Amino acid sequence: MAESGDLRRVVRAGWEVVRLRVVAALESGQVKGYRQAAEVFQVAEWSVGSWWRAYQAGGREALVVRRTSRPGPHEKIGPEDRAVLFQAMADYTPEELLIVRSC
Repeated sequence: MAESGDLRRVVRAGWEVVRLRVVAALESGQVKGYRQAAEVFQVAEWSVGSWWRAYQAGGREALVVRRTSRPGPHEKIGPEDRAVLFQAMADYTPEELLIVRSC
């Protein structure tokens, strides 16, 4: 069984292939317009449009899937506090740290 990190990489690579196929179909004339491409490839019409515009502006490189961080607060705790937390997690059990699950 693949780990979730591996699965995410496969999914990202799969979407890159879909993007390239959609653009190739549009470029070759196999599909006529965003709506038909969306129907053929089972994706949103706005996705087709954004992929096409990205390809027109930046070529194939613009369709490559890049790993990005999620938006929002980047750090909830600082590096010093994180180091203390990780050390505590390594040295103690949840019970010893008085972490109680409430389910």
